[in-house]
Amino acid sequence: MGCAYRNFWSLNTDEAVATGILRDCTAKNIEVLMPMNAQMKDTDLVLMNMDSKKSLKIQVKGSRAYEPQRSEVLKYGSGSAGWFSLQKDLIQKSSADYFIFLIYVLEESTKQGRRIITPHTLAIPTRKLQALCKKYKKTGKSGKYNFFFWINPIQNTSFEFRDEKYDMTNYLDKNGFEGLNKALK
Repeated sequence: MGCAYRNFWSLNTDEAVATGILRDCTAKNIEVLMPMNAQMKDTDLVLMNMDSKKSLKIQVKGSRAYEPQRSEVLKYGSGSAGWFSLQKDLIQKSSADYFIFLIYVLEESTKQGRRIITPHTLAIPTRKLQALCKKYKKTGKSGKYNFFFWINPIQNTSFEFRDEKYDMTNYLDKNGFEGLNKALK
């Protein structure tokens, strides 16, 4: 007798984009795996070093592209921000090894003479994110942390500015992936 299969697994757009970026920015012996069990909490992707068999569980969070206000550009320079609103417990009790924040930044392309949307990432170890939250973040009545990450693609810098401003450049794009590659050696 046959059994009916239901859609027990789905890949959201941000996870698909993050997968493509990870494939380009990690060592050749590192594979990006997608858990087939939708009930796995805190794990959207798994990175595995096929030689050493070390693995990392990844939580991916995505933000839409936000048009920066003129006052923000004057204050922070080129680029734009991503906004994330996450329950405190999601971060403090997470079993993921890393969080990857995917931020779509509006950029001016002088070559094309128009604006483009470019995905940028902040890849941060969960323990470091937890420490930054304890030091800099506040939760409202909702019990959520709100993050506003500004990405300046010209200067290749990033910072969070919602509650207290702190630097995130060490986790931006290739900087963050260096940490992932090192953790998987």
